[in-house]
Formats: sequence, structure tokens, C-alpha cells
Amino acid sequence: MTTQQIDYFLQLSEELHYWRTSYKVNTTQSVLSRQIKALEDELQVQLFIRTNRKVELTPAGKFLQQQWKPLIEQINAAALYARKIHQGEGGSIVINHPGSISYDILPALLSRVSSIFPDVKVELVQVKHTREIEMLKAYELDLCYSRHLHEDDFLTWKLIRQDSLALVVPEQHPIVKESHITSKALQNERFILSTLTYGETFQMRIDQIFSRYDIKPNIRFESDFGSVILSLVEKNLGISIVPFSYSYANHPGIRFIKLPFEVPLYIHWRKDEENAVIKNILNLIT
Repeated sequence: MTTQQIDYFLQLSEELHYWRTSYKVNTTQSVLSRQIKALEDELQVQLFIRTNRKVELTPAGKFLQQQWKPLIEQINAAALYARKIHQGEGGSIVINHPGSISYDILPALLSRVSSIFPDVKVELVQVKHTREIEMLKAYELDLCYSRHLHEDDFLTWKLIRQDSLALVVPEQHPIVKESHITSKALQNERFILSTLTYGETFQMRIDQIFSRYDIKPNIRFESDFGSVILSLVEKNLGISIVPFSYSYANHPGIRFIKLPFEVPLYIHWRKDEENAVIKNILNLIT
């Protein structure tokens, strides 16, 4: 029994006419008849009642039509989707990203992916930078946006851009521009910062800022989620330092004051990547 025979049977069960069916499946009536007869012989079941006037399904034929039609549709759909995956037009991809690109880079990328590859499923995750290499190597991530440059023989990378850092303060805070930022102005402030890891690029930039303004920060809250940090600043629970791209979120009740410091944004992926889906998405990014 072959899927072609099943397909011939289903087509004939819809048309109930040998000539129309043979035309529809692009074969001859004799080939169609032989394939149906071979299917009946293998199953040891009569599928059709044939007369000079008409073709009818037997009760067994009606049963198999009901059972096989959804199955063959599923098989055909799976085969089509496999071809899309092979061509890089279907399948799924897991992208890691810092929260700070959620308001400009990511929406722009996903809009293009949705337009060009509508059948590609994209899963967005945020993991600690200490696990990024591990998860890329384990194929748990496919593409990784990161503020930290990972140099590893298994990976390749590209610098996407440099992002300005900004001091984030409540809307009515007395600091309104960079010239107002002094050691004295910051001395008694409570800080709300991302969870920092020694050796991380972002952490080193934060240390440089505190060194420039000669303060030992009073860090009251830490969070891996930028949206939480912005909400805490809005509630007047402290101030923060984040990439300026967070300002595109238009969060109410806070102000962003650019600082003369930048943090890089990289994209990482596996060397010699063979997955056509990933390569097609990479072409949109790089």
C-alpha cells in the first residue's frame, strides 16, 4: 500500500467517476483502475461498487474514506512544511535578547520575519549572559543578542551597534540634564540596577560611571527585567542606569538622561550553521 494509492482512492471516492478522477490526478483510467484494484487486493476489501452507469463506495470504502482523509491531509501538510523547513521558510527559531532591544530592534526584526517567512515560529527568551554560550552549544538557543562578547571556537559574532547609557529618574526629579549629574547630586540616591556579573561589559560600564562621579552607590534593588526597573523608578523607589533604548517604551512618569557612556550589542550564532531557517533570519539581521 502506498500513499499514492490512498490518494487515488480518496480522489475517486470524492468524484465517483473514473475519467474525471484520472484527469484530476494526471494519469490514465487504466492506471487508476489497476492501482485501486491493487489496493483492494492488498486490503482484501471491496472499496467500490462499479456498474456501467455509476461508481459507489461500499460501506467499507466509506469507513476508510473517513479514516484516511484526515491522515493523508496531515501527511501532505507535514511534507509541505518539511520542504519549507528545508528551504528556510518554516520551522522554528529561539532568539535570546536583552530587554533593552524589545522596543526597537526586536519589533523591526519580527515584522520582517512575519512578512517574509510567515510560517516561521519565533520563540523569544532572556537568559543570563553566563549561560548564553552553554545554551548555544546545546542548541537550546539559535541566535543570541548580548551585551557581552563571547569569543569561542564554536561561535561567531557580529557587532550590531553601540547603545548610549542613560540615567533614569522619576519625572519630578531635580536632575533634568547631564550637567546636573554630580557626585553630590547622586551621593544620597538609592539605585535600582540590573543584576550584575563580574567581567560583564555592562557591569564594567556601570563601574566606570560610578567611578567618574566618585560615588559608592547605595543599591537597594536588583532585577534582570528592565520593565520592572522602570516601574520601580516611576514609584520613586530609586534611580537607575539602563541603555537609552528603553526610552522607546514611552514608560510614563520617568525621564531618561543620556550619559557619555555606551554599551555594545552583539549577535552570536554557531559557526557553520546548516539550519536554513536560522541562516535566512541571520541574513535579515546581518
